[in-house]
Amino acid sequence: MTLNKKQFSLLTFMHPTAILYALSLIPGIGNKTLRDLIVHFGSAEAIWEADEKSLLAIDGLGPITVAAIIAGRKSLQPDEEWKRVENQGIHTLAFTDEKYPRLLKEIPDAPMILFTRGNYDWADKPLIAIVGTRKFTSYGEQVAERLATDLARAGYVVVSGLAFGIDSIAHKAALEAGCETLAILGGGIDEASVSPQSHLPLARAVVNSGALISEYAPGTKPSEGTFPARDRIIAGMTLGTIIIEAPEKSGALITARLALDYNREVFAVPGSIFSPVSLGTHRLIKAGAKIVTSVQDILEELPQTDTSQNATGETTPLEAQNLSAEEEKIFKLLSHEPLHVDKIIKEARLETSSANSILTLLEIKGLIKNVGGMHYIKLN
Repeated sequence: MTLNKKQFSLLTFMHPTAILYALSLIPGIGNKTLRDLIVHFGSAEAIWEADEKSLLAIDGLGPITVAAIIAGRKSLQPDEEWKRVENQGIHTLAFTDEKYPRLLKEIPDAPMILFTRGNYDWADKPLIAIVGTRKFTSYGEQVAERLATDLARAGYVVVSGLAFGIDSIAHKAALEAGCETLAILGGGIDEASVSPQSHLPLARAVVNSGALISEYAPGTKPSEGTFPARDRIIAGMTLGTIIIEAPEKSGALITARLALDYNREVFAVPGSIFSPVSLGTHRLIKAGAKIVTSVQDILEELPQTDTSQNATGETTPLEAQNLSAEEEKIFKLLSHEPLHVDKIIKEARLETSSANSILTLLEIKGLIKNVGGMHYIKLN
């Protein structure tokens, strides 16, 4: 393929990722093929300029793929395709960019392009994944909130998939701690493609304090096949993956398996032997995943950050909370297992109105939480 001076000028002044993006749109050109082509030719521009003979000379690149590349170069206008992305406020990280996640670059099937939306600065920060079931228990919710909060405050960026359940709990906890979080999507990161759509408010909060990330172009709707691909990004870009509640067949277990394949740390939180959502995590523990009983079990396996020493997960002493005698009595009755208000009133031997007022005060102080149905748990 011979380019005239005008065509060459367009390639020269085009956004550096535009041609790579255009190549990725050609049917049959996946991440591996595109990566092999870049290794061979040295740049996306060189691939776009390569003639048919040069393409056919590459081992493993058959005539059907070469024909698709040639046809794609004739039909696609890289600059126009790229403007469609830019006009949606979406940014990209190409595999060749310096800010492309360092650990993700190590995996054999790394995406050649990541689409991103948010305020994340893409400095090389320690990333940790928290994933789990969509059908979580009160126990799983408490664990996800605690671990995400403690890890975020310790300087780790919490990564998850914006899904129902443990994923969204982890994102929310990191945000409520005033920290960044990254959400990896199984479809486009434009608002119309965010799934589930009920998580749009959460997605917007992530954009403000982190980033939405996907290898899929804007407008791509998630499907059953896109989520395992999403999981490999979660596992590949993080130092380790924490599994909190997962049944025997769970996407979280796919993420754990991929993390092991990529030589990353895998952590599993034990649960009740009677709970079906603990079957997967218990299986991981039997297979050698590190058991997690506190954030320290995780921190001791990861590189230390400047604030790691602050995430001990220890309870603030009651005397430092300025609790009254009656507040302390109710607080000490509670644990991490939900307790109904009627039982609290009976055990504390208080009037209903008095007990309800104290429970409200303790909740305002951030020491307890109403988890629904007038059941309360201790947060510290």
